[in-house]
Amino acid sequence: MRRRFPRFLLILISLSVISLCTNGAMAQFESLVQPPAEESAKEESADESKAQNTEAPATDVAEEVPAHLLTPRATMEHFLAQTSTTGSYASAIDCLDFSRTSPETQHSSWLKRELAWKLREVLDRLQVIDVKTISDDPQGAPFGIRPKRSPTRIVIDRGASGKWQFTPETVLSIDSLYEKLKDEPPVAGNNWLRDLFPVRLTQKHFLLPTYQWICLLVVIFAGLAADVIVRFFLHRATQTWLRFAKMKVDTELEKGVWKPVGLLARAITWYAGTVIIGLPPTVLDILLAAVQFFAVVAAVWVVFRIIDLMTGYFLRKAKGTDTKFDDLFIPLVSRSLKVFTACVGVIMFAETFDLPVAGLLSGLGIGGLAIAFAAKDTLSNVFGSLTVLVDRPFEIGDWIKTQDIEGSVETVGMRSTRVRTFYNSLISVPNSLLITAVVDNMGRRRYRRIKTMLGLQYDTPPDRLDAFCEGVRELIRRHPYTRKDYYHVYLNQFSASSLDVLLYCFLECPDWSVELRERHRLFVDILKLAEQLGISFAFPTRTLHLHEESASSADTSPLEESLVTGRRLAASLAGPPLPADKRPGLVEFPPPSDDDKVE
Repeated sequence: MRRRFPRFLLILISLSVISLCTNGAMAQFESLVQPPAEESAKEESADESKAQNTEAPATDVAEEVPAHLLTPRATMEHFLAQTSTTGSYASAIDCLDFSRTSPETQHSSWLKRELAWKLREVLDRLQVIDVKTISDDPQGAPFGIRPKRSPTRIVIDRGASGKWQFTPETVLSIDSLYEKLKDEPPVAGNNWLRDLFPVRLTQKHFLLPTYQWICLLVVIFAGLAADVIVRFFLHRATQTWLRFAKMKVDTELEKGVWKPVGLLARAITWYAGTVIIGLPPTVLDILLAAVQFFAVVAAVWVVFRIIDLMTGYFLRKAKGTDTKFDDLFIPLVSRSLKVFTACVGVIMFAETFDLPVAGLLSGLGIGGLAIAFAAKDTLSNVFGSLTVLVDRPFEIGDWIKTQDIEGSVETVGMRSTRVRTFYNSLISVPNSLLITAVVDNMGRRRYRRIKTMLGLQYDTPPDRLDAFCEGVRELIRRHPYTRKDYYHVYLNQFSASSLDVLLYCFLECPDWSVELRERHRLFVDILKLAEQLGISFAFPTRTLHLHEESASSADTSPLEESLVTGRRLAASLAGPPLPADKRPGLVEFPPPSDDDKVE
């Protein structure tokens, strides 16, 4: 399943890269800009070293020359090797002296590679070059070839720097020589791939020789075949391993895992085949850019698949653990790795097209502060996610309340936390709000409280009321999910139409579903207990009394006698006053009774 990458992560990583590149660019700038005194000292030291080099023997100069330009033979061998079937014209241009060409050519690597390719085409149409006949002595004689009907010779000579290169005169005459010889057939023996085809197929038709068009078709089919073969063997290997491990996986899902690997194999095959054909620099650059872009996309896709496989494996392991921290941490790491992989892919793509990534990022260093202010909320959300990850105020699946939001936590991302409400909507809460907001984690409750009033009718006898309260306490003590060390069942208040008994207890259960089930069981047992005791629950009623005057006179006992009667009855019920040391102590919570019946 495809997932979108959060843009704020790309901004964060880009800011980090901008900072690093800015520091590096400033260091390079400071190293380039020197005080005038230092510049004059460097110039004097350079003049002295130049004078010493001119007085030194030729062997000292030769030591500073690259090995592939040390002798005429080494130069020709390197040039032929780099322009044969490897297409490495960037290295072949070292063999040419561009000192007399136009400034445009000297500053354009593309024009230099074009001249190197044309020179190779000219050499292929002149003769088979036997490098063994060329001098291998750094102080040897120059090597030269004179084309037919041309006053200009192709010469390799030693320059003032000690490098053996094609002379400036040769470089200036490459275009004219190529125009004269481009329609002639190449000489057999200079290109092994071209020698496999008849001469008539080496003629150019629509930008390329016919044999190169054929080779391109072969390379395309070879890439497609490599894709199919790689995926076939990986699928077979996976099926064998799954049978050995006795695991069941969806076949279509398993095949989809190896699809990017096949695409990567296709890209590698196309890249290698395109280089071997020996195409002109212009065509080669276009095709290689397309193939490299395809390869970068396939490589990033492969890494994504590997990250998905690792994430799935660790999530299955996390399900076997008691903590839910793994369920929160693993997806965050997975997303971070994917964003990092995407950034690496972008950098590889920029390097493929020779884009000045470092210079671009260094130029953006000045605007980094403005970008930071613009991304203030994004950065605060990122730090909020880190705070949630470290502080762990909640975990996946917890029931939380914060501000006006209530629901179960589904995912915790780098920017926001998604909460599934109880009416099944999905709310995204920015992580920055979770840093300062009060979060009530209902899922972390060890006990779930029950607080309710049991309304009994006013005609309930006191002895049955006590029996009922004690029976409810016994139910709490015997219930498997109730807290046994703290509960209260007492007559709490006289309401308008009922005697209210307070039921205050706790359920020890893991989630809301279990809480509802056990609350139901407890309440049903209370109803059964009241039925067996002959106690009825009250409901709001209103009794209308009609007053009727009687002939007998009302009781007119003195007030003093009424007060004495009330005191005497209360004293008989409550007993004599007790001193402080003989008062009842704290409420005790005894274990369940051994009796199976209520006496």
